[in-house]
Amino acid sequence: MTMRTIRMFRPTRIALAAVLMTAFVIFCAQSRPAQSQPTPGAQNAPAGNADRGKDAFNAHMCAACHGAAGQGAVGPQIAPPGRAFPDFVQKVRQPAGKMPPFNAQALPDTQMADIYVYLQSANPGGASNLSSLTGEAQSGGRIFVSDGCYECHGRAGQGAQQTGAPRIAPPALTIDGFARYIHAPTGNMPPYTSKVVPDQAVADIYAFLKSLPPPPLVKDIPLLNQ
Repeated sequence: MTMRTIRMFRPTRIALAAVLMTAFVIFCAQSRPAQSQPTPGAQNAPAGNADRGKDAFNAHMCAACHGAAGQGAVGPQIAPPGRAFPDFVQKVRQPAGKMPPFNAQALPDTQMADIYVYLQSANPGGASNLSSLTGEAQSGGRIFVSDGCYECHGRAGQGAQQTGAPRIAPPALTIDGFARYIHAPTGNMPPYTSKVVPDQAVADIYAFLKSLPPPPLVKDIPLLNQ
């Protein structure tokens, strides 16, 4: 082999080695197992406690608007949460509509995480559908008295400071929200199951309360205008 042949052979051998090395790197990259992608929002999942969350949910009066299990009442259903935790926090910190804002002092992030986990575990149950029922106001008035509703809420559903029961006439809730208020109330009110107060009875009571006049405006109270 002449020197000229050797000089021509060496570059060719180096080029071949480079090609083989490149092919080896590409092969290794393609054969490497793909890394699993994290579930969207998983990195934002809080480490909360459902029991503490339930206590905080009630302590901050969330149940008064959203129902004891987050099933919705005056406010919308929020269980299970339909948004990622950061969006949930943003919604609570800067809500829209009539909901008051809860800053970090009133509701720390740790409690927010607990409430979020509680709502994830809560069982709001199937939504009832009482809107198809026609209530009878006179019958509802009799049930309102016979079931003792007036003892806390007043004979005209006006509420009472002595019992701490709120005004419920005319109802601000939808009929489905009103049914949930009866079957799964918050505070000191005992629950009235559907066996005790069937759907038709709920519709009748609702019709009775709807037939009552709204509370008078302050300017319409003569004693306060003197």
